[in-house]
Amino acid sequence: MGQDLLGFYPQWYVPNFGSGYVVAAIASTHVLFSHISVGASFLLAYLLYKAYKGNHEEIYAYVKRYFLVLLLTSYIVGSLTGPGIWFSTTVSNPRGISALIHNFVWAWAAEWVWFVTEVALVYIIYYIFDKIDRRTLMHISWVFAVVSWGTLLLIVGILSFMMSPGSEKWFHTGNIMDSFYNPNYFPQVAVRTSFTVALAALMGLAIATRMRESKLRQELVREVSLIGIGGLLLAGMSMIWYLETLPDRAKTTLDFAIPEAFKNTIFISIILVALVFAFFYALPKANRSLAFLALLMVVVLGLTIFPQERIREWLRKPYIAGDYLYVNQIVARDVPAKGVKSEIPFIDEHGFLKVHPFVPASAKTVTPENMLEAGRAMAMISCAHCHSLDPAGPRPLVQKLEQVSTRPDVIYQFIERRLSGDPHQGAAPYMPQIAGTDEEIRALAAYLADITKQYVESKRATEQAAR
Repeated sequence: MGQDLLGFYPQWYVPNFGSGYVVAAIASTHVLFSHISVGASFLLAYLLYKAYKGNHEEIYAYVKRYFLVLLLTSYIVGSLTGPGIWFSTTVSNPRGISALIHNFVWAWAAEWVWFVTEVALVYIIYYIFDKIDRRTLMHISWVFAVVSWGTLLLIVGILSFMMSPGSEKWFHTGNIMDSFYNPNYFPQVAVRTSFTVALAALMGLAIATRMRESKLRQELVREVSLIGIGGLLLAGMSMIWYLETLPDRAKTTLDFAIPEAFKNTIFISIILVALVFAFFYALPKANRSLAFLALLMVVVLGLTIFPQERIREWLRKPYIAGDYLYVNQIVARDVPAKGVKSEIPFIDEHGFLKVHPFVPASAKTVTPENMLEAGRAMAMISCAHCHSLDPAGPRPLVQKLEQVSTRPDVIYQFIERRLSGDPHQGAAPYMPQIAGTDEEIRALAAYLADITKQYVESKRATEQAAR
């Protein structure tokens, strides 16, 4: 029996919320503070250069205050959410993380070296700020900026591979260079780098507006505002480039499957932030109490990150990594260079329930008596990575199937067509191909029909009671 089992892990299911939202919430917080740190490293290095050349003591005071804020935000909250991402992604999709580690172990090791160096440097700079000569301080700040950006350059190579390796070459060579520098890499570096500058400028505005009134303060507010506007403009132009490098399936998903509310949230937030930059640029003498505006925009832009990161996750579906590992952890295609073979034929022959080591023994074989139990197990291991099995949560199945039918035979036909993997049969490009025996798929259809029927009846009863 053991030889028929595949290397699947237990399913982490969060009722009415979804494991994906847990990961997204932690990741969005981390992205906000880590991106601020990257952008701030260059902003502060530039300002230290300006202070050194012009001998501006007030700028030195501003930069030191910014470094303190950076320590208390990016290098505390950011450092806590980093391990949080590792923990949440490991339990939500362990095979996905394993695939990335096996392919990018040395890239990740290098990133950790750069990150530890970055953290050490930010503490060193702050605590020796007034104890070393200004020229040395300026040079150390530029080293800090390069190291901070280096962590982004390494992580983006892994993130862009998750979208797609970009060609067939990596599947046959297995070379990290054929997957790291994929078509999506440089556009994503440009987008994220520009975005970090805008975020750092916002934080810089919040700090600058709290300085005592002076001509230099006004110049600083205007300059930081201009840098922020430039960051947003570059991010917008880079985004056009980024979208052009997406695989065809991702472009289809973006056009037809991404909620308009997500797109509108991002657009409106960026416009609001741009207006705040323009306001402070035009009125650098704005009252110090208006610092809350800049801080509010940090929050707004932070909230923009959540739909942005969720959209990026949607666009790479049905895969979690490298165009070969489905989001439900099934290996979907051969990777000859890695000795990896598609698991779909094996699962279709032996059954998904039987080859999954954590499916209860009572649900391994489909019978008339355990049809619903087996169907729920199939839904859990096949669908629950992206869909909620409850009425609430991410993309609830009952809300989608309510528009299809509550009959098992109709839902079975819908599954066979929608998850066939063949677009000519109506398959969705962002949905994994259904894997399992015919009996298992029919059990899945029976379970989905049952919970959809319960949902429809409950909804109808609630509506009638409200009349």
